[in-house]
Amino acid sequence: MTARAAVAWALLGLFALRAEAAAEAVSADGRWRVVGQPTQVVVFDGAERVRTLAARELHGSAGGAARQVQYLPARRSFVISFEAPMRELWELSVDPGAAPVFDGLVHDHRMGEAIGAPGFLGVRRTPLDDPIDALAADAAGGPYVLARSAGAWHLIHLDARRAIARYPRRLHGD
Repeated sequence: MTARAAVAWALLGLFALRAEAAAEAVSADGRWRVVGQPTQVVVFDGAERVRTLAARELHGSAGGAARQVQYLPARRSFVISFEAPMRELWELSVDPGAAPVFDGLVHDHRMGEAIGAPGFLGVRRTPLDDPIDALAADAAGGPYVLARSAGAWHLIHLDARRAIARYPRRLHGD
């Protein structure tokens, strides 16, 4: 086994891979529910619909049905993957104290050089090279998600909003 393969196997041991992709998830306290539908993502607070988001990439060029929704308790957020042709991973925060969301490049947000959208119920988008067909959340609650595409596993850093490592799928026997 190569060193790269050993690292990939070790990473899989740290993440909780869901056997079945579900396009719906509920927060740990049962208050929040996120449901992926063919053209939108719906957020519920209890039984009340509080937000409906079009399932489209930031610039509206592609859309897709939500494939998988997972709740990340340590981050108080949901992570959402989409079917092709959409190539984004979303993180939707249900934390009222969440930091604002800045789409695109910002020189210095602390100096007011950009206008952010509210972080609470806001979407942090991670652009991807390929659509994702499975997610594995960091069991320790860190800012990482393993995402499986057609050809590889991608280690995604949710705070940086980008993939920081790529491992071929064949290393994992899937």
